[in-house]
Amino acid sequence: MDKFITVGVAGHVDHGKTSLVKVLTGIDTDRLGEEKRRGLSIEPSVAPWRLPSGKRIALVDVPGHSDFLKNTIRGLSSVDMAILIVAADDGVMPQTRDHLAVLNFFDAKGGFIVLSKTDLVDQETISIAESEIREAVQNSFLNGKPIVHFSAMDGRGVDQIVHAAESESERIAGKRQYSPFRLWIDQVRSFSGFGTVVSGTVFSGQITDNDAVQILPSGMDAKVRFLEVHHERVSRAVAGQRVGVNIQGISVQEVNAGMALIAPGAYVPASMFNAKLSILQRVRAPLVNQQRVNLYIGTQCVKALVVMMEQDRLRPGESGLVQLRIQEPLPVLPGDSYVISGLNSVGIMGGGNILETTREKFRAVKKEKNVSYLRALGEKDVSKVTELFLLKYANRPVSAEEIASSGLPIEKIEAEVKSKVKTRKLIVLEGRGYFPRNDYETLIARLMDVTKEILAQDSYKMLVKANEIRYRLDPALDEFLFERMLRELCTQGKLLRCDGGYQIPTLVGKLSPNKRQLIEKLKEFAASQGYSSFSAGTFHKLHGEGIQWRDVQKALDYMHAQKKIVRLNDGRYLTCEALQEIGEKVRTLIQQKGSLTIKDAAEILGYGRLRAVPVLDYLDTIGLTRRVADSRVLMSGDDMMPERYGMRGRVPNAC
Repeated sequence: MDKFITVGVAGHVDHGKTSLVKVLTGIDTDRLGEEKRRGLSIEPSVAPWRLPSGKRIALVDVPGHSDFLKNTIRGLSSVDMAILIVAADDGVMPQTRDHLAVLNFFDAKGGFIVLSKTDLVDQETISIAESEIREAVQNSFLNGKPIVHFSAMDGRGVDQIVHAAESESERIAGKRQYSPFRLWIDQVRSFSGFGTVVSGTVFSGQITDNDAVQILPSGMDAKVRFLEVHHERVSRAVAGQRVGVNIQGISVQEVNAGMALIAPGAYVPASMFNAKLSILQRVRAPLVNQQRVNLYIGTQCVKALVVMMEQDRLRPGESGLVQLRIQEPLPVLPGDSYVISGLNSVGIMGGGNILETTREKFRAVKKEKNVSYLRALGEKDVSKVTELFLLKYANRPVSAEEIASSGLPIEKIEAEVKSKVKTRKLIVLEGRGYFPRNDYETLIARLMDVTKEILAQDSYKMLVKANEIRYRLDPALDEFLFERMLRELCTQGKLLRCDGGYQIPTLVGKLSPNKRQLIEKLKEFAASQGYSSFSAGTFHKLHGEGIQWRDVQKALDYMHAQKKIVRLNDGRYLTCEALQEIGEKVRTLIQQKGSLTIKDAAEILGYGRLRAVPVLDYLDTIGLTRRVADSRVLMSGDDMMPERYGMRGRVPNAC
């Protein structure tokens, strides 16, 4: 597949950038009236350049004056390689160094140096300039690259520049064409009859006519009407190409340079990024914790708060991990490069690359875990990143795709997790992702311990609800993971599911003599009540001397769990025997009369509607009767028969 290379033409003001582009392409990139009047570039401009080999290159001529640093950074933000121009009669100047730093931070992959205006100086001056250049580009992507002597006046060096461009562009891979579409807008114009046209370099993916797009950070939706690449109408533009996009439904006032055009839903904008930051050696003052700076990312410039992770300041020449916080979310990804400058200065302070986007503010209490993970990301250590990512989300399974959101290649992540599954370090959770085996086994053991602890706290307690176990174990524990552990323990016979809760079959609670005595009293009291339901309060009022009300309630709950008594939906109790007798009488009466009313029930029970209804409701729930209007009839046919309970000819067991 064809690749498209964007080349930044950078250097100090009046060192010949625009002249070089004109010699190579025939295009004067100083197109604005003010640029003509002042004799310098103000906005980045683009000129297409087709090499003899057929390769297509876009030359981005950027401003060289410090007053337009923001525009310079915008122009260099998406370049793949660079031509750094240094005038032989001037040598390396402040903006030469700033532009080199910007290109270095934006991860330009290659390039070369052009020593311009060589017709104006002698050989000794040229040698001195070359020596300055070699020193300036040390430790940069241009270290060891060719220095081509050039003059726009006599054309010397053009063939060597073409050769260097062919050679460098050959070895550069270009941008990611198969990733989701993203374009940082650097120009916005309006054309009569067409409307708004935004321009920029396709940072990743591709775009075609009639595509739906989204503009961020505003979130506005739009549709592509047509595309132009270097003033030629095309149906598709791909990563690396400079493209003009005519968008429908958006006025020129609603969009500006610095915004991003993206595939809808492909990116989740973020306002906090954990990143590596390096401070330039030549900066005069350190960057301190909580300092505000100008952050340049893509073609956007925003104010950002810098939160240090490892120290309270970064001195000139130092690097460290930071969290960058901005007000309005941007569609950035791990791996994106950025630069910073002071709020009140024109020079570059430093830059780096984003390691991850995040929704959590950095806290010192989590420093060790966060820093270890970010260091592994910075080193692109796939094994360590995978291990620490799983540790970072220790209460849920994670997928290979989630780990790859760190910016590392998905194929390497998939190979790593498969290796860990094979060596039994990870378990696979039915399409939900992966979880460390050791952590899983630790959680299962802890789950059993927690269940025992809950049961041991109250000998009356016969079972534990799932939510109670989960809350004690870890309230944030993934529900799917938790339910899998419960199922596994039930399969192994270590837990028994019953009545909406869980029991430990081997754990038999032993009641104290006092508790056994209370239960016997409650049994006697319940039997004495006959068909009359009662509550814990009823018993406590009559026989509760020296006994706490809550102990009576616990004893009743225990008796209910053991199916010794029945709890009605009003919280009152009846013995199983009493309810069985009531059921038999209800059945007989309905068989005789065809239905049972509240008045009939009062005759059987000896009390009125308020206390009778919960009893009748219970008979409905166990399948003996069903309500029809204001009366009850027997369940019949396929609805419910006593035989369904294995009790042919009898009332269903009340307990």
